[in-house]
Amino acid sequence: MIILGLHKDPWHSTGAAMVRDDGDGPRIAYVAEERFDRVKDSRAFPQRSVHACMRELGVNGLDEIDLVVMDYIRDQSDWRADHFKTPCRQDVFLSEIAPERMVVANHHLLHAYATFCTSPFDEAAVLVVDGRGSDNETQSLFMASPSGIALIDKSRRIGVGLLYAAVTQAIGFGLLQEGKTMGLAPYGASTGNPIFEFGGVFDAIHTDYSGFCAAGSYEIASPHRPIENFDDKARAAWEVQQECERAMLHLGHYAMQKTGARHLCLSGGVALNSVANNKVLRSGWFEDIFINPAASDTGIALGAALYGYHGVMRRPRHSFSLSPFLGPAYSAADLERAIEKFSGFRVVSKNAFRRASEMLANNLILGCFQGRSEMGPRALGNRSILMSPLVAQNKDVLNARVKHREAFRPFAPACLEECAQDYFVIDRPSPYMLLVPEVRVDKRAVIPAVTHMDGTARLQTLTQERNGFFYDLVSAFHRHSGVPVLLNTSFNVAGEPIVETPEDAIRCFLSTQIDALLLGQILLIKTP
Repeated sequence: MIILGLHKDPWHSTGAAMVRDDGDGPRIAYVAEERFDRVKDSRAFPQRSVHACMRELGVNGLDEIDLVVMDYIRDQSDWRADHFKTPCRQDVFLSEIAPERMVVANHHLLHAYATFCTSPFDEAAVLVVDGRGSDNETQSLFMASPSGIALIDKSRRIGVGLLYAAVTQAIGFGLLQEGKTMGLAPYGASTGNPIFEFGGVFDAIHTDYSGFCAAGSYEIASPHRPIENFDDKARAAWEVQQECERAMLHLGHYAMQKTGARHLCLSGGVALNSVANNKVLRSGWFEDIFINPAASDTGIALGAALYGYHGVMRRPRHSFSLSPFLGPAYSAADLERAIEKFSGFRVVSKNAFRRASEMLANNLILGCFQGRSEMGPRALGNRSILMSPLVAQNKDVLNARVKHREAFRPFAPACLEECAQDYFVIDRPSPYMLLVPEVRVDKRAVIPAVTHMDGTARLQTLTQERNGFFYDLVSAFHRHSGVPVLLNTSFNVAGEPIVETPEDAIRCFLSTQIDALLLGQILLIKTP
């Protein structure tokens, strides 16, 4: 059985996922189109993503695919129709797929499948919070169990996702840059006078901001104080972040009351707000929560493939944690061919891992390209830039000399899971950077480069089983420094997607002030 999941235009963050089951359980491949066309949040038809998934799972032709699943926007009668009533591409392979092999499903339902079917829970409430879904939904509540995922409630009112996007645009960051607003927010806690009166109305599944946001756009309709300087921008970010946390706490409490579930899965773009996620977790309403690392629209293709496998074909869920590393694999020969295309470095093949760990201990910058790429917008070690967290100035060095982005943007700590409670106020794993706990007061001066100005950090915890190479690298740094933490940021520069191929990695390495690149088992050290 082979199922293809698609997320295509007119949505952003298009991509493909594939499930193949030859009778011995599912094998899965997933990748976003932006990783190949190098356009962040790409809207291109995911042709290259589909071919990459086919290669990864040994699918030789479209005739081998049993089912194609995709989401729709407003009109599901024809896959060619989009929100703007203009034709999507016609010259794609979908014209070769018989209609009986195609399923078109609700956007929020696919969000729900993407998070629940990759969670460790047998049953859970599933809360989807984003901008807009297939039928203008902004928030949906589902109940998930072994028998399937059922819709409980939904809202079409202007919700907290659209509010956050509108304020992000008012600050000057533009669409799909809400992560910048979350990073800026702590700087506005004590600056200036209030800017906004949001006037949100909370009622059951609704967080209604129709009195504040303009309908049909990302504009603010309500009058507010001008946003003129950095302090104003920071204040605006802080206010909308506080409102987001308040809204998510309301929705989490409603989900608990409505379903009685002991576990909660979150999805949709707002589920990438790891500060709000941590507030929901610490509320105590649920024993545990889960967020897939591709919580935004990058995960819809995966949700489509899983919906086809579990929801349409009725295959039972398997009791294993799905790896986030589902991208294409690259062989040693692929890496060697890529290296031969470039110059400006020396190649170290012997003791490369040891040399790399020593460079990190000596406060140098290391790019890492290992195994299959991770899903979602946050690097989890396989496509990462790493540096010591021990030197406060490293944050400024990376933002200015490597990432080329705003100075306020924070970096994440990757910590050995067995040591996490020694450094962070947390009582459970945080494998995907989707929780933001406090850094323990006595550790903030130890790891200043990854401690945000409000004393928190977007934590990633590592285990040998889940993270392999990356766990070993942090362990080696631990032996050198006595600290089981590395600074981890995505392997890209501002405005670009995370690198996907070895060629992408080498180009980024050579065009920035990264000192060395650990490419599989080979270390490339930049020559002066």
